[in-house]
Amino acid sequence: VPDHLRYAGKLRLKHKQASLEELGQLADPPMTKDAIAGRVRRLLATADKKAEEMGVPDTKASLTPEMLDDV
Repeated sequence: VPDHLRYAGKLRLKHKQASLEELGQLADPPMTKDAIAGRVRRLLATADKKAEEMGVPDTKASLTPEMLDDV
């Protein structure tokens, strides 16, 4: 996983309730919310691709029904 994607993922895990804008402000150097969103999206896509290759559930499999209501 590229370092910049790993960093965005760690930032998201550390600040689970933060908005994308807040995550961008917490980043060093600061990033836009679009930059953070793009990196997290690419990280999830990378994880889903690897899960498919390994025959294991993807990232969507861990979503609860309540989470899916918000999508």
